[in-house]
Amino acid sequence: MKPITFYKLKKTFVFILVTLGSVSILAQSEKNALTKINELKSKPNFNPQSLIYIDLLIDLAQAGLQPDSTLIVLDEVYDLSVKATYRIGESSALSLYGSYFSKKGETEKAFDYHNKALAVANRHNLNNEKVAILNNIGQLYWLQGNDANALTQYLEALTVAEKMNDTSKVAILNINIAELYLTNGDYETALTFYEIVKQLKSTNTDSEILGLAFLYIAGIYAEQEKLDDAEKTIDKSIEIFNKPINTASILSAYGNIEAYDEKGNILFKKLKYKEALKWYSESEKRCDELNYDVGYTKVYNSLANCYLRLNEIKTAEKYALKGLQKSKELTALAAIKESNLILSKIYFEKGQISKAYQYQSEYITLYEKGSAEKFKKGLGVLRSKMEFENQKKALIEENNKALAKQKTYVYITLATLLIVSLFLLLIFRTHRLQKRFTAKLKDSNQTKDKLFSVIAHDLRGPINSFYSLMKLYMDKEFSKEESAYLFPKAMADIQNISDMLNNLLLWAKTQMQGTTIKQQNIDINALVKDNIELLSPLAEKKSIKITTTIPENTLSYSDRDHMDIVLRNLISNAIKFTNRNGEIHINSFEKDDELQIEVSDNGVGMDLETQSKLFEKNNTESTYGTNNEKGTGLGLSLCRDMVESNGGQIGVSSIKDKGTTIYFTLPIKQGYLKAI
Repeated sequence: MKPITFYKLKKTFVFILVTLGSVSILAQSEKNALTKINELKSKPNFNPQSLIYIDLLIDLAQAGLQPDSTLIVLDEVYDLSVKATYRIGESSALSLYGSYFSKKGETEKAFDYHNKALAVANRHNLNNEKVAILNNIGQLYWLQGNDANALTQYLEALTVAEKMNDTSKVAILNINIAELYLTNGDYETALTFYEIVKQLKSTNTDSEILGLAFLYIAGIYAEQEKLDDAEKTIDKSIEIFNKPINTASILSAYGNIEAYDEKGNILFKKLKYKEALKWYSESEKRCDELNYDVGYTKVYNSLANCYLRLNEIKTAEKYALKGLQKSKELTALAAIKESNLILSKIYFEKGQISKAYQYQSEYITLYEKGSAEKFKKGLGVLRSKMEFENQKKALIEENNKALAKQKTYVYITLATLLIVSLFLLLIFRTHRLQKRFTAKLKDSNQTKDKLFSVIAHDLRGPINSFYSLMKLYMDKEFSKEESAYLFPKAMADIQNISDMLNNLLLWAKTQMQGTTIKQQNIDINALVKDNIELLSPLAEKKSIKITTTIPENTLSYSDRDHMDIVLRNLISNAIKFTNRNGEIHINSFEKDDELQIEVSDNGVGMDLETQSKLFEKNNTESTYGTNNEKGTGLGLSLCRDMVESNGGQIGVSSIKDKGTTIYFTLPIKQGYLKAI
């Protein structure tokens, strides 16, 4: 009875074919399987429902060298397994269907079959198959860019593998998880999981897993510019993969391709371009031997970059175009982005500015999209990790309680009882503390999520665009005409986010530290005039007239900085939503023991539903102004917090297409402060 073969499938790893010298390992496996199948069939007592025959068919399907025949073999495996009630064969067939459709790019079908395989494994307690299927589902999520769901599958598989005490599977899953964190730029966490792999006791047949760990650790060192450490580590990886015991391994064959490419990358960073070229060429040669499509997406870009640095522009162009074509065929977005960047540099060197801009624009688009997606994925991974850690803590507590109970039965001594009592006391205290702070942590996480979302949506794009423009400028100096076209737009983007940053940072401070007020008698008239003067350039651009009738020496007992922020936001909002040649009027009047201030405009106005949500704390939606001005959506929420902290209230009166008045009250007399 054979389980599904369990391999580590790095995002760039697709195990299809492996060579040993000039002989294909999988082709040899297919040949051996066919020979054994024919021998079995020739026997007079041949039974097609025998488990040996079904396992041989599984071996044949796993080789998968001829896709059309693979599907026929899988149909036979599934039918025979069902008839023979061979649940391992049934689960294996369903999972191999999933892998088959995954390679064809039919993701929905792949998920469907893997989930059916998982249902069989769960129903019949096939833990070995369950681990492999969860790993396959995790890989599908990873290839889709859904890192959070991928992590969930890996962690569940890891829990089962640890219960089975299967060191190989535990090591492989730790590598998968480490790679997930690595692609999200979390090197520290990735290294933690790689260290677990290094510490696991591996047999000789598992040494290639250690080779993978060294490969990825070398990549991290290279990213951190620890190039000497990176080169020493990648040499260990290559040494392991080239050991005679591993040379016939599928994992080692593909690991060698990645290791050679990484060796080239390290030498490239050391500016040893000719030495790097030798390793890249060796990696390309191995890809040719294995017909390894995914490997080409990396090595073609590596070769193009290297030839570009060696000033062999024609060869660099050839490899960059091949890399772009192969990457598009496989929808490898990261490789597509890299190919576009390299081609933009090549065509700048060739003086073909139009082509260079075309590829540079595509690169910038993919860069911005990738940055936003990476941020969202990283946030999802963080949430999944936190959920898993909570589950893990609960499991540890449960196991510790069971262990304590067992010790009580075995060691009925005063010392044991004392230790158990102390341990339970610590657990109890930890539980109480955890319960006390759960609500606070929940609010804190929601605040962080909101803050991260605003940053990802409104700030990263313009900043990344400006960074990419500067990087392009450093690679190739612009002409006057090009600078006149590109830089004003970039400066406008930076200026646009400056105001957003002020509100964002103030909002974050009030959310995380609370609002601190320093009340004193302040002149509202002077504050209004200061802000009108500050914002007049914005108003003049739209020919908007701003007037105030607030008398001089109109005093309020309030925090000056808070009121400055409130007035600036309200006047800025009025400018934003007022059409050209419009008017804004600011006035005040006394009401009981309060001073009411109003900022009115004859702009676009708003409906009742919008008014009802205007000051909500969780409302971070922002509407574009009449001149496409953009904000964070935090300004009015910030105004509400500051007005209320000073003892006042804020409200709105608006008519659609007629205009808006936002008013707020403040205490006149010293010592008047409403309870909040």
